[in-house]
Amino acid sequence: MKTKFKITKIAIAAILIFVVACGSEEFIGQPSSDSVAPDIITNIKSEGTPGGAIITYDIPTDEDFSHVEAVYNVGNGIEKQSVATKYIQNLSVEGFGDTNPKDIELYAVDKSGNRSEKVVAQITPLTPPYISLRESLEVSSDFAGVLLRWENESNARNLGITVLRYDEFGDFVPYETVYDDESNTNFQNVRGMDTLEVELGFYVKDQWGHISDTLIGTFKPLYEIQLDRTKWKALRLDTDIPEESYTQRFEKGFDGNIETARSQAFSTVLSSEENYSPLHYTMDMGEKNLYSRFKLYATTWNGYSRGGMHFFELYGTNDQNLIDRETNGAWVWSNGDNPHETGNWREEGMDGWEKIGDFEVIKASGLPGLQKINDIDRPFSEGGMEFLIPGGTPPYRYIRIRQIENWDTENKTVTYSEIEFFGAPVNN
Repeated sequence: MKTKFKITKIAIAAILIFVVACGSEEFIGQPSSDSVAPDIITNIKSEGTPGGAIITYDIPTDEDFSHVEAVYNVGNGIEKQSVATKYIQNLSVEGFGDTNPKDIELYAVDKSGNRSEKVVAQITPLTPPYISLRESLEVSSDFAGVLLRWENESNARNLGITVLRYDEFGDFVPYETVYDDESNTNFQNVRGMDTLEVELGFYVKDQWGHISDTLIGTFKPLYEIQLDRTKWKALRLDTDIPEESYTQRFEKGFDGNIETARSQAFSTVLSSEENYSPLHYTMDMGEKNLYSRFKLYATTWNGYSRGGMHFFELYGTNDQNLIDRETNGAWVWSNGDNPHETGNWREEGMDGWEKIGDFEVIKASGLPGLQKINDIDRPFSEGGMEFLIPGGTPPYRYIRIRQIENWDTENKTVTYSEIEFFGAPVNN
């Protein structure tokens, strides 16, 4: 009976709590302390920014002042709000589609949510980013399509470049849209076209629906294929850097398998006494090619650290004397050579080679140095980092990759999973 009595008391208490809870609603949030509006903000000034402005002001002296609120319309039926706390006596407005003067409604708001009387600030935006990007846009014929280059000096995001093309009905319709995104690159290829002349249009649109005028031009895409890796060979000339091991030999870098594990990918020598840079290694592409671009696939965590190259160069030659193995010396894994003990790979050995270009691996996230790669960096590096070959580059059969500096400047080893080249073979 004693146990039953305790249960009964608990049940009665629960019923009482339920009745009390049902009899009243608990107020959630900060109760209003007054209904008195704060004073207005004063001494308002503004400075134009691309598509917007920065507004400065003096805040009211009300003890319960909380923040400043700006209300404005950017066009296309879009109303925006910007808020700045009492600790920051300025706020930014953005999203305007032209450079005409704009009225911005400003309110001081207190902790009770009371708004002051409206104060109107007039601003004059600078040229909006979508217009500046369109004015900088350059388009040229490229392999299998066109190459777009642009500048985004204001670092504005969410800008899309739409490519227009005539369809089978004769309508000028969107073909593809490329974005100035987090990859920090200011170029993009639009592909999938044949080699016939084609008329294309290009306009830029921002996230608020503002659209630039349209650039129109006629282009003749170049013929492009992914070059046949089965024709390639590692030359291992006397000045070429040795690989770390047979399982990490140069051929692993063009065997068609994108390995994320470093132990199964191409890697140059690791030992400290042989660890130096710049270093290089040489490929016989099997035939003379015009090159349009190449892609480099990183292994896990090596895109922007350890053996990940930050700066490197590409060279080419068709001079047989520069790659003759007897004249220049060479070593062969299958012959039992120990490349760690033979060769003059500390020497430059670059005489006669023609530079194709200087290349920099851009960190997609924009984060500096050796900070751990994030969800933006990793798929970008492991998914294939693309590099464009400069226009007008002559055809070459022999290619040399020369590492200048890694992301980890103390690490001289070069490691990557796969390299792919694109372009077209030359028959003479």
